[in-house]
This record gives sequence, C-alpha cells and structure tokens, in this order.
Amino acid sequence: MTQPSDPHDKLFRALLEDPERARALLCAHLPAEIVAELADAPPEPVAGSFVDAALQGSQSDRLFRVALKDGRAAYIYTLLEHKSAPDPRTPIQLLTYMARIWDRHLAETGGSPDRLPAIIPMVIYHGQRPWTVPTSVLDALDAPAAIRDAMAGMRYILRDLGPLDDADLAADRALRAGLAALKHAFEKRVPLKVVVSLIADTPAKSLLERQVLEYVVRVYDLGEQDLTRALDQAKPDRREELMGTVAEEWMKQGEARGRAEGIAEGEARGKAVMLTRMLERRFGELPPWARERIHQADDTRLDAWADALFDAQTIEEVLVARQQPSRHTD
Repeated sequence: MTQPSDPHDKLFRALLEDPERARALLCAHLPAEIVAELADAPPEPVAGSFVDAALQGSQSDRLFRVALKDGRAAYIYTLLEHKSAPDPRTPIQLLTYMARIWDRHLAETGGSPDRLPAIIPMVIYHGQRPWTVPTSVLDALDAPAAIRDAMAGMRYILRDLGPLDDADLAADRALRAGLAALKHAFEKRVPLKVVVSLIADTPAKSLLERQVLEYVVRVYDLGEQDLTRALDQAKPDRREELMGTVAEEWMKQGEARGRAEGIAEGEARGKAVMLTRMLERRFGELPPWARERIHQADDTRLDAWADALFDAQTIEEVLVARQQPSRHTD
C-alpha cells in the first residue's frame, strides 16, 4: 500500500517543475492585482521545503522567486494541503514557514532585515470538505474589532525606552523602576540620582526591590561608595539590610569570576561590605580611615579582621592591632 501523500506530492511538483507551466498556474490562481505587478520572466524555483517534518505527509510546498515590474524581487510560496478536511492551524503554519523563508533569505544573501522581500503565500487545497479556515491569522483572532483592525498591517508595537524620560516610562512606581533599570543598563556611567530613584521607587521588602538592586549591582558600573550613597538617599532606614543584598551579589560574582578566571575580587568586595556592616552594628558609624582600610584589604586580611571582631573592644583593635592574620607555629 503506497503512502497517500506520495502521489499528491509527486504530481504537485510535476505541475510546477516547468517554469512556464508554473507561471501559468500562478497567473491563473493569484489575484489579478498581484499578477499585474509580476514581470514577464518565468518564476525561478527555489530548492528546499519549509514544512514541519511531522506534516510532510499531509503538506507539500514549492517556493518561487519572481521578478516584479519595478525591478524588485519577491517570493511566491505555494502550499499544497492534501488532507481530506481543512486544517484550522494552516494560518499559523504559514506564518512559521514564511519566517523560515525570510531567515534563509537573510542567511544566503546577507541582506538587511529591514528590507525583506515580499512573500506571497498561496494554499492549494484539494480535500473533500469545503475550506472553512480563515485566510488570515488575523481573522482567527479572538479579539475586539478595534484590536484586529490595529493589527491589520501585521505590525508590532514598538516602545523604545531610550528617548523616553524616566518619569514617562510608567505611572506605577514599581513598574517605572524596573523599566528604568533596563533603560540605563548600557550606559557607561549611570548618574547617582537615577540609582537613587530606582531604589526609592521599588516597594520596601518586596521581591522586586531585591531583584532591581541585584540587577543594578550586576549590570551597572558602581562602586561600594556610590551604592552606599544611593541607599543612604533612597532608603536610609534600610541601608544596612540592603547592603547585605549587595554583599551577597558581589560574593556570587566573585565566585563566578573565580571559577572562570581564578580570582576572588568580587568575593573580597562582598566580605568588605559584610565586615563594614558588622563593625557598624558593634561600634556605630565608621571613620573614613577605617572604611578606606577595609576597602583596600585583601581576602585573607578581611577574614582575619572578621575573626578579631568577636574579642575586640574598639575599631582600632580590629583594624590596627591585627592588621596581619595571626600565625601559629608548632
């Protein structure tokens, strides 16, 4: 018993194998306004199939490159549906196949994605039941008429964040903070006031607050002092808690870089922040010299100072009397 798709596929390809016969078929069955745009040259067959492997038993396709009268080129994509009944997924399948054609066109020609050739899709159906499937995916949309009309040109809605003022990104503060964080991601130097605004606009103790702060730490080129200043201005009552999130993120980055590059710079930054938090909890606001010493310390020294903190009675006992890690000899 032969596969039912074989004869349909073979005949379909045979009908379109000859360029002049293919032109006759296309001219006879395409809308007159499209035929009027075609040049006199016969269509050029393009090798390959774009049908999903699972559907090749019920669909056959043929792609042609055609010249237009104005000198431009276009494609005509013919899809033979050899099922006994219409497939309601055909409009969606056609969109998929057209996207594959454009992708291959760009790969082969090196053309520009903003100057795509037109693809004229034509479905040839020879099943038993009448064709009742919409001829456009737009007609299949379950949406109000106003929305379908807005999509009639198959355009997507563009919202370029770059030209917009941060205040115009959204009325909701939390959403505005997230969008603004994305907007400024690729700037070389993000202004401190922007970071302050991002942190201030996120709801306190929310998941989004942590996510935005982690994003800022991971993406923005900000040092510890800038982040501390931003937190002091945005949420001074929660600076210590939020710096814990900053420290955790720096430690994660340090561990990742350490695995990839054999360094622990990020981990040291995280330890420095954690040590600063512990010292401030114990002794209050740190003097500038103490912050500078912690900022310049390496990973080993930071560990030693953290150990010293448990017995020390002053900041000096931690950062001065034990600048070097203790060594034990047998």
